[in-house]
This record gives sequence, C-alpha cells and structure tokens, in this order.
Amino acid sequence: MTRSNQALVTGEAFIHRMIDAGCRVFTFVEYVPVQKGTEDLVLTGEQKSALIGCLRTFPGRFPALFIGFPGDEEVFGGCLSSGRGFIHVSATGDLEPCPAAPFSDANLTKISLRQALGSRFLREIRRHHEELTEMKGGCALWTNREWAASVLRGSRQDGGSRVVPDEK
Repeated sequence: MTRSNQALVTGEAFIHRMIDAGCRVFTFVEYVPVQKGTEDLVLTGEQKSALIGCLRTFPGRFPALFIGFPGDEEVFGGCLSSGRGFIHVSATGDLEPCPAAPFSDANLTKISLRQALGSRFLREIRRHHEELTEMKGGCALWTNREWAASVLRGSRQDGGSRVVPDEK
C-alpha cells in the first residue's frame, strides 16, 4: 500500500467487500522505496499508526487473518529476512533475503533450498539482523544496501546467479 491508497485498502467497506468475495487472509504490504524519487509514496507516521491500529483490531472484528509487512517487524525485533522469518524466491530461482531486497548468492535451479538457506550471505544477514532495524517505511536491507553488497561480495557461491543491482 502507498500513502495514496492506505485509507482505501484499510477501510471497512473494502474489508467487507473482500470478505464477501471469500478473502480470509489480508497482507498489507507497505510500499518500500527501492528507487530514488519514490519516497513520497511511503506511508506517513500517522498512516503507519493507523495501520498498526487496524492490524490490532481487525482480527477481533472480522473473520480473517491480518498481516502487516514490513511494519510487523518492529514487534519481532527488526528485519525478518533471509530465513529469519521469511525468504523470497525470484522468478529465475534466485533465493533473495526479501522481496524488496533483490540480492542473491544462491539459485534454486542449481542448489537445494537447504543449501541455499545455509549460504554465507544469508547466514551473515541473520547473524547481524540487529543492525537491520530501519523502520521508516523502507526495507532495512535496501536502506543498508552498501553493507549488504559488501556481505554479498564476500559470499559468492557456485549456486549464485546475481549480484546486488545498481540503484536506478
């Protein structure tokens, strides 16, 4: 969700329409700026507070599960990427720490998921997750992409297929 559609997608009318259509799981994905010039799409502090309120009250009011991302990370001690809470597989098979952090040193078309989860890159991110506590509407890995790139440069494996992308 972005600053411009947050009120719509967390509004009761929208929730009712989705439940009437059979939806029982809602994942509110906050916009994460990974390209310069798009920061104005990030939720305001007031909108983040409103979203947190929805995530707390909606489960008791509606017959559905409600998840917030990345906002719920604050509750769990920071970034949950790299297999600490979730992982992302790209369309080409790259195992990435997070959907908003397209960094990879392992590709599932070349190595097993177990091997890929044990890659040095992902292990280092999990080991240093306390350094990834950016909670201003962005992805901690993207915000700290220079650090992530340095970790990635030191972790290339035969199963890897991509390095950290250049910022656009």
